[in-house]
Amino acid sequence: MRERLLGFTFLGVLVAYAVNLAADWVHARLFAESLWFQAHWYIPFVIVPVVALLALGFACGLFRPKGPRWADGVALMVIALLVYCTLGAGYSCWHYCF
Repeated sequence: MRERLLGFTFLGVLVAYAVNLAADWVHARLFAESLWFQAHWYIPFVIVPVVALLALGFACGLFRPKGPRWADGVALMVIALLVYCTLGAGYSCWHYCF
């Protein structure tokens, strides 16, 4: 199970970074002036990365009904840490608040 957790952590960093870059690119190219996107910033920067990381965890063999629960807890802590680290304070307000 440790190997799965290490693989999940490594791939999770890459997935969180890729999702963050993709959301930033979509915002900059397509919705730079959209007030809806600015008001609902948590969808692309919190909800989408969490869903992507949960799917990755399931693909790595975590969150199974008969799997060890301690590994699921560690995976959830890794997900929370990755989303927290990729979520900058400027995302909630973008560059237009000041």
